[in-house]
Amino acid sequence: MDSDAVITVLVVDDDAFVRRGVADIFAATTDIVVVGSVSDGDEVPAAIAAHRPDVVLMDLKMRRVDGLDATRALMASAHPPKVVAMTAMDVDDLVVQAIEAGAHSFLSKSEAPETFHQSIRAVAAGNTLFSEESLRKIVATTRPPRPTVTLEALTDKERTVLSVMASGATNADIARQLYMAETTVKSHLTAVNHKLHVTNRVEAALMAFRAGLVI
Repeated sequence: MDSDAVITVLVVDDDAFVRRGVADIFAATTDIVVVGSVSDGDEVPAAIAAHRPDVVLMDLKMRRVDGLDATRALMASAHPPKVVAMTAMDVDDLVVQAIEAGAHSFLSKSEAPETFHQSIRAVAAGNTLFSEESLRKIVATTRPPRPTVTLEALTDKERTVLSVMASGATNADIARQLYMAETTVKSHLTAVNHKLHVTNRVEAALMAFRAGLVI
């Protein structure tokens, strides 16, 4: 995405106050614009067709169609937007399910406005904003989605890139720390996702934690 481009966002939440609050959070920015909001997952397809947002902020618990099913349906479409899962609770199993469904990142609704800004910018740029603490909490409180986790298929360089990424580093951060080009970082992470059979950075990072690559 062009660094000067405006990032368009669709807000999906069954609480009108949350929808208004999120819109207010982004009203303070010049590079992020809320182009629409809907109150349930079954309204998402029409909203996507109407607004073509870059990023969808998706509530996970809604009355008719929850965020998990709505995210799965989006990821099955031809050109899905990026999805950031929102939850009112601390990190829990719903977040893991959302990531497995295809969500690119996650946010607690209690986060500071600046964290919302940073998360949307990161996801729109192909990165993911998360913390080691949040991933450790997921690993400690949820069961692995696979019976075994192995990183044997990865090269030494891919393991190194994965371990740095799992700390929450962006591609630019990884490139600076490991003295390599961002395009090389992207190539390594693409290979990591392919070899680990995952679809996004959070899933790969969780596997790194569960396999003991990150202490």
